[in-house]
Amino acid sequence: MRLLATISLLAFCSVSRAGGPWVPAYQKGFVQVGFSGLYYNAVFGPDGSERAVFRNTSDVTLQLYAEYGFARRWEVRAVLPYKILRTGLSTNASANPVPAGTLSGVGNIGLGVKRAVLDGNVKLSAGVDVLANTFVNNDRLGLRTGYEGWTVLPYLSLGSSGNRTYYYAEAGYGLMTQEYSNFLKLAGELGYRLHPRLWVAGTLDFRLSTRNGRFANSEAYQFTAAYLNDQLFLGTGIKASFELIPNRLGINASAIGAVAGENVPFSRSYNTGLFFKW
Repeated sequence: MRLLATISLLAFCSVSRAGGPWVPAYQKGFVQVGFSGLYYNAVFGPDGSERAVFRNTSDVTLQLYAEYGFARRWEVRAVLPYKILRTGLSTNASANPVPAGTLSGVGNIGLGVKRAVLDGNVKLSAGVDVLANTFVNNDRLGLRTGYEGWTVLPYLSLGSSGNRTYYYAEAGYGLMTQEYSNFLKLAGELGYRLHPRLWVAGTLDFRLSTRNGRFANSEAYQFTAAYLNDQLFLGTGIKASFELIPNRLGINASAIGAVAGENVPFSRSYNTGLFFKW
């Protein structure tokens, strides 16, 4: 099965158990430096079908993610992405006349807060993430490093954990500016401890556009699927997290796969990160 990139900064997701309904204790935190790579020569079109783009495209993200318990039951988190995008020469100039090129720059910088509502065996948290309209774009190349607008994503997260397992489910609704369509976002994760230092997890990620925005997906951007309007994806993946130093330092890795998509790259997603927690 071909794989779909579901690296959405709106998810604020890391590959360890950071995230979900859990909130760090007061003055405790988590920092991760991550890498994500997409390499593709096709996209999911607006009707969900695979469309060849007659060139190789790469989309690399270097990302700094952090979360911190700033008060009892309260967390603040932030994400700072830096994007490097590159397109090769077209192998069919009549079908894809857009020139090759490279674009790099900051993506949508994110900031969020989350509060634990229920803190028993089953945990419930409520939060809101905000993504700024920080991006770099090149209309001639059809490349951009983020959405050309602001995003506000309120959400609820419900889950539980034990000595060997954990699970959670999240539901949110994204509000976007600049005539991008709003969207519904659902996510879930089920994890298992294989070793005292090793967790593995299966994930589910779903995004559905409300199609209420008029932001135009111009032809050059349709060849790259770089932050288009009316995106849809249903993705599944596998994550792993290994602690090099227990409760202090570790590494993450994940692979994300697709069931369906619209207006997104038709590509494998490779993700890894180094994290520190205290």
